[in-house]
Amino acid sequence: MVSLAEMVVKNSKEKVPIGTLLIADQLILPQDLDFALEHQKYSRQLLGEILVRIGALERADLDRILVLQEKSFSLVAF
Repeated sequence: MVSLAEMVVKNSKEKVPIGTLLIADQLILPQDLDFALEHQKYSRQLLGEILVRIGALERADLDRILVLQEKSFSLVAF
């Protein structure tokens, strides 16, 4: 079965933001993303790392979504 995040990547003509993919697969809540984005402004840390650190996201899920996001980037690059 194809996940919603995979469908988003397949149908996108540009690199898909990690937050979009995480929410599409219901791995995080929109308010988790909002918090992490706000925190990122001051800490300059990677969004996924912030989400893992605050317990909103499991490391394995982050790794899977990062691979998927990389696929979206390679589809756009060529």
